Amino acid sequence: MRTGILGFQSARLNQLRASTGMTQAKLAELLSCSTSNISKWEKGDSFPESSSFKKICETFGVSEKWLLEPPVRSGDTRPGFFRTQVSTCRGAKDSAEARLEWLEEVSYKLQESLEFPDVNIPSYGGGDVRLIQDCEIEQLAEECRDRWGLGRGPISDVVHVLESFGVVVARSEIGYVKMDGVSRWSAVDDRPYVLLASDKAGPIRSRFDAAHELGHLVLHRGIGTEQYKANYHLLETQAHRFASAFLMPAESFSHEIKWPTLDAFLSLKSRWKVSIAAMIKRSQDLEISGPDVALRLWKARSARGWVKKEPLDDDFEFELPKLLKRSVMMLVEHKILSKDTLRDVLGVPVVDLEELCCLPSGYFSAIEKDQVVDIRLRQKEQSKSAFDGRKSSAVLQFPSR
Repeated sequence: MRTGILGFQSARLNQLRASTGMTQAKLAELLSCSTSNISKWEKGDSFPESSSFKKICETFGVSEKWLLEPPVRSGDTRPGFFRTQVSTCRGAKDSAEARLEWLEEVSYKLQESLEFPDVNIPSYGGGDVRLIQDCEIEQLAEECRDRWGLGRGPISDVVHVLESFGVVVARSEIGYVKMDGVSRWSAVDDRPYVLLASDKAGPIRSRFDAAHELGHLVLHRGIGTEQYKANYHLLETQAHRFASAFLMPAESFSHEIKWPTLDAFLSLKSRWKVSIAAMIKRSQDLEISGPDVALRLWKARSARGWVKKEPLDDDFEFELPKLLKRSVMMLVEHKILSKDTLRDVLGVPVVDLEELCCLPSGYFSAIEKDQVVDIRLRQKEQSKSAFDGRKSSAVLQFPSR
């Protein structure tokens, strides 16, 4: 018979430990208990006693209520697409997975009272992803641009484009520099999610990562976990090709390259907002640069010391997500919910919550001067609202952009 705090959600403890990269041994030390206890709690074989339960809350900065609340999940498991170097350890993926789950849950709860942009993402309609041809990837990248009215020129803000057409995007310091990002179609609300690693240096790289994750969302929506694992390298190559085609359309980009040289690419960097390395690779894909020319370009880039950092890298700013930030601020500024109530409902450790929502550090700690007006909120069909179960016939919508 299990004893302890009944209703304790083992998945919450798994999320908390994974998000911080903390070992079971380290957590056991902090809680003054045995490692075997931590293992049993995470497996759901037993529950922590009251004293340990309170220490967990204090250690991670979460409420008792949240530790007793089942995570918002679906039985339909879909793979997360990790943009990462091969050598990345399991801990990096676990940390990113935990944060992605939090992102989905925060978004889901906010959508109980706010209308998010409709999802308008095209998808590959074929069967086996191993049969996807480069020409099909190019066509799908063009379809995205056509559907979204982007034309064939440079895209000023990739993150803004993704958010405008239904993707929920966040940036988070995952804690592993070799982890670039992760994306997934959520089984909870059938909405695409992208989590970009803020550990990576360089807005240009982060911008390409966002386009890369879009590639996964467009090309690989229907694949299962086993197919993803078996074809990981191929799927990464396909997403990379999509990102290149999306950011640098074949006809317009090639038209601007008079001759493929490093100086020519450098002159285009500010306009297209892509790295010189990405332009070299794109020139290869479009057969503007043959194998010999491309090899000379790569060697020249290395000789100039541009491998780790390129010229003009510091001239760009990170493209920051705005959707969740605006969501939280709308609820607070319209006096629908206080910061304290909102923080309690969303539940995620406050530092992580502010980061995922791209809010200023300390936002939820700031004192509010005005009282909150009690109005009714929307409740999703056949589900209890996270916001105290209040029903509504009215929904706040985002103002037109």
